[in-house]
Amino acid sequence: MDNIILFLALFSLTATAAQVSLFRHWWQQLALALAIAAITYAFYPRAIEFSSTDIEALLANGDAMLDMSVVLVLEAMLMLILALFMLREMYTVIAFPWRAVLWLQYLPMASAVGVLCFYQVHVYQQGLQMDFDKIALVYGGAVAVAVVVLAWLIKLLVPMRVLRLELKLAMHAAQIVIAVAVSVLTATYPYRSADIEPNLVEFAAVTALILVGVLVGYLRYQKKMQKLLMQER
Repeated sequence: MDNIILFLALFSLTATAAQVSLFRHWWQQLALALAIAAITYAFYPRAIEFSSTDIEALLANGDAMLDMSVVLVLEAMLMLILALFMLREMYTVIAFPWRAVLWLQYLPMASAVGVLCFYQVHVYQQGLQMDFDKIALVYGGAVAVAVVVLAWLIKLLVPMRVLRLELKLAMHAAQIVIAVAVSVLTATYPYRSADIEPNLVEFAAVTALILVGVLVGYLRYQKKMQKLLMQER
């Protein structure tokens, strides 16, 4: 499970950097860096309360890991919706209140915050000779600098904004794969019974929602295209 968390950290870092590379102003990147520093500093009193035993117990907690899988999938779907709105914004003006969806790009991802706090506990357990509040600020600052530098590197290597958006989508697709891997590993724990069965009602509900969303999008697309053809005539 430790390796799964490590992979999640790498994907969260890349997805966050890809998101930062989409920012149009430098002060937005500065705001993200300050947010990371604030999160690490605010969490440090809680981080010193955890021991290595607590971390092992958390990773071995099947219910907690399944909850994390659900959060990862929901977050990935939310980021997908956000990416569609960001893509639409490149070509047309989005009216309010739909424009409010774009504000989600300035919020830190739940998975990124979780990974940030998780490894902050490990930093504390190293027993460094320094007050931990200062260590938390240094740790948060280092992560913030790494995110900004990686964002600049992504922007340098991938100048086209739409391709950077696709990179972000790829990271969230990998996030769903990680969620599936966590669910499979949790289901095969020795202390968990083998009677874990899929909930067909929930699966059917999710499938229906996806199909309805696709149908609504297709109908709106057809309506827009008909309006454009009428205007050209």
